[in-house]
Amino acid sequence: MNLIKKESGVNLPISLNNFKLTVGTKEILIEDRFTLVVGKFKKDALKLYKNKDFLAIIDNLELIPVKKFINLFRNQNTHLSNLDKSLNILDYLSNYSKIMEYNLETFSDFNSLIEILLKIFRYIFLTQKKNQLSEELELSKLYKKSSDLASIIDLIKKLNEAIIKNRKELNYLEEDYFQQRNQVDQIKKELRNYDLQIRDLNETKKECFSQINRITRQIEGSLNAYKNDLIAKLGINVNLTNAEKIRALQKKAKEAQYEIKQIQSRSNETKVKLENLTPHYEIYKKDYEELLETIKKDEKRIKEVKSNYEKKRKDNIDAPDEEPGILMLKPVRPSVEIEDEIGKTISELGKISIPEDTFNIHNLSDLTLIIEKLREFDNILKIGSDKINISTNEKEVAKSFENFKNFEIIIHDLEIFLNNFLKEIHLEIIYQLVVSNDNMAFLIQTKFIRNYKENVNFEGLTTPEKVYFIIAFFLSIKILLKSENILFSNLFIPNIYNKGGSIYRTIRKILPIFETNDNLTNFKLIFLMSNLELKKEIENLKVLKVEES
Repeated sequence: MNLIKKESGVNLPISLNNFKLTVGTKEILIEDRFTLVVGKFKKDALKLYKNKDFLAIIDNLELIPVKKFINLFRNQNTHLSNLDKSLNILDYLSNYSKIMEYNLETFSDFNSLIEILLKIFRYIFLTQKKNQLSEELELSKLYKKSSDLASIIDLIKKLNEAIIKNRKELNYLEEDYFQQRNQVDQIKKELRNYDLQIRDLNETKKECFSQINRITRQIEGSLNAYKNDLIAKLGINVNLTNAEKIRALQKKAKEAQYEIKQIQSRSNETKVKLENLTPHYEIYKKDYEELLETIKKDEKRIKEVKSNYEKKRKDNIDAPDEEPGILMLKPVRPSVEIEDEIGKTISELGKISIPEDTFNIHNLSDLTLIIEKLREFDNILKIGSDKINISTNEKEVAKSFENFKNFEIIIHDLEIFLNNFLKEIHLEIIYQLVVSNDNMAFLIQTKFIRNYKENVNFEGLTTPEKVYFIIAFFLSIKILLKSENILFSNLFIPNIYNKGGSIYRTIRKILPIFETNDNLTNFKLIFLMSNLELKKEIENLKVLKVEES
């Protein structure tokens, strides 16, 4: 079979080498570019062409170990024999991870030791600070009586300022608060009126049905005067016949029910309005009441403080003649402030936990224990130097990464070839490189996109799609390996995919791709089908029928 190759606008013939196909004990000369060999072959008739690496991959097409892919390529191409060295990357990474983990543990231990050291320094500092504050407190007590008077004056001033500020805020808030409260009260009143109306209407409806039951039970005749009065109260003409009265009562009950629904509807709308308004009102109410309560407390506090001030002025005969305001200028802090700081310091001291084998809290100047711990840690670092330092052959690592990069290029090219075939059935494949959960192996995760939008895995494909993919996958690998004679058989795939109709439909779709794609003109396709009859002729496909001897 002669092919035509286009070059610079000129059609040039290209000849493909003839190929001798061995089926069992028979040899078949393949001269045409596209050939189908059909017959009934024994299981081992094609063992010469069977690819175990390919079968190992299609055993699970959703998550494929990279090692299987590498075996598939390196066992068919000597130039790719070093691909398996790319898997050394995981060993390097695992070793690196262990060293990093050891370093992190070491750092964590060192960090813990430093934290203890900082706690010791902090404990010493706070203890000294507490002693200094105690001395300052004793000095502060000498001024206590005079400073108390100044403190009272300052407190009165601050309370007055707080009252003025809070009253201004209360005035701003008051109008909005009462407006919100009036709205809430008005809505609640409306709801109570609605409830009363509904109650009255329910009573009317109930009485209507009661009268209907009485009329129905009575024997044909007129009602007594008392019962007529009850009917008259409902607005029904007592001179009507019993049937007319029943209809009038039913109408009255129906009207009452209709009105109940109308009122309930209005009531529900009002409830929604109340629900929407209530949160804002509650906020205003809370703020208003808290502000009002604060003002009252401050006013009461001022009265108490003023009374206490006058009493202290009379009782404090030892106080200097200086005004309290001038006394506050003295360079000594109030004892309350110092006591508060002492309390905080003692509290912080109580929270500091230091292991007993690292520090003697009764002798602050003795740091022997922590210094010894630091020396022990230094010895640990020296002993574990091999675990800390990363030592690798850079050339070997670089070679592994280079081989891994080459493998990634192969997978990328394989993906391109596959998608060139898969677009015929509106599928697209995406290969993603992942690492196993135990970080011990590289895996290739297979994903598909159907009709440019639907994400599916391999098991989510239809049987025809699966068969088409497996054949396209096989052909793409052979193309990538530049195998001039590509031989595919239904015996190469599991029995569940040996669907004659799907296989032949795949061949019909794939042959035109090889005919029209200039990059595929140098490949010869040979399909061997065992026990799969071709019922409809395929264009440009030479059919040979062979029986194995």
